[in-house]
Amino acid sequence: MALGLLVFLHLGLLLAAYGPSFAALQARHGVSVAEVGTSVSAHFAGGFVGVLVAGLLIARLGYRRSMVLSAALLGLGGAGVGFTGSWSLVLVGAALNGLGYGVAVVLYNFLFARAFAPAGAAAVNLVNGAYGVGAIAMPALIGWLMGLAIARDPAAIAQVPPLVFGLTTALALVVVAMAAWVPWLPPRRSGAAARGSPSPAGSRLAGGVVLFSALMFLYVAVEVATAAWAPTHLAEALGVAGSALAVSVFWGALTAGRFLAAAFAARLRPADLILGGMALTFVGIGLAHAPAVALAGYALVGLGLAPVFPTAVVWIDRHFGERADRVAPWILAAGNLGPVVGAPAVGLAVAFAGPAVVPSTLAVALLALGAVVLAIRRRASPAAGTPAR
Repeated sequence: MALGLLVFLHLGLLLAAYGPSFAALQARHGVSVAEVGTSVSAHFAGGFVGVLVAGLLIARLGYRRSMVLSAALLGLGGAGVGFTGSWSLVLVGAALNGLGYGVAVVLYNFLFARAFAPAGAAAVNLVNGAYGVGAIAMPALIGWLMGLAIARDPAAIAQVPPLVFGLTTALALVVVAMAAWVPWLPPRRSGAAARGSPSPAGSRLAGGVVLFSALMFLYVAVEVATAAWAPTHLAEALGVAGSALAVSVFWGALTAGRFLAAAFAARLRPADLILGGMALTFVGIGLAHAPAVALAGYALVGLGLAPVFPTAVVWIDRHFGERADRVAPWILAAGNLGPVVGAPAVGLAVAFAGPAVVPSTLAVALLALGAVVLAIRRRASPAAGTPAR
């Protein structure tokens, strides 16, 4: 558990480091605003590949060596972004960060679902809460470092990236040591049962993959679109500075919600925990339509979304059983594509009807997400041969 909390804290710190570091990276490397954004593109490109290859790595290397490899990639990536003098090497470092990140997301989420079963949902929600802590803490740390640097000499902000990404590199090295030392890991699934399953399970397997992929796609699309467009929706009521608070409120509520969900996860089936969270999101998005309580509404949306991803991971593991290692990377990869469609779709709605349409557009996506969860819940039995609920 200590290892898992550290890993997800590390991942949250890392992903939240890019945007706040843009000005410092520009000062260090002399790149334009358009060029500095390619560091995030390189990270997510590497992350997409990392998610897809995670299952193969686990099958070939096992858990421990995959854990060490993902942390080593993150260490190399952090060093590349923070310490190299070439922008090309920064992009290589960002891609390595993404590769290690993608492998770690698949590996640790499903490892914790398995290692802590039958309380896997509680464990996965708990460690994902640590991710949120990192995502909230890193921008504050970078803001403090930038303030110190500017107070001394504006040009000194070029020294911020080595400090920030040096921290992520150091944490990666600690993870390498802990992963090599941790005394027990669950046995790796052989997949033998999957190969010996009767052929009728094939269509059921495909249907399950499609439905869970839709769940992840819609969830990540809603999460990213809410954080991206809530400030635009609230700008008229709260002002530009005040509306920016919506993002902090949303992520803070989502983080708190994951710790809270960990307390209930052992007592509820995954489907019921997710549906309970979805009910809260519907209340929240309804309140978001009223300017006077919109900020509280977005907080409830974050609180309700909190258990969806971690609990869905456990649900996937239980649903697919021996096949989970093979299908999970594809399902999570579908989730990574959610923001590619979700955020621009809300943007088109805003361009057509104005910022007031943001909560209504998000409500449609939340209804679709709820319908997918219900559809999975109603499936008779998964490929693993146990009740889908």
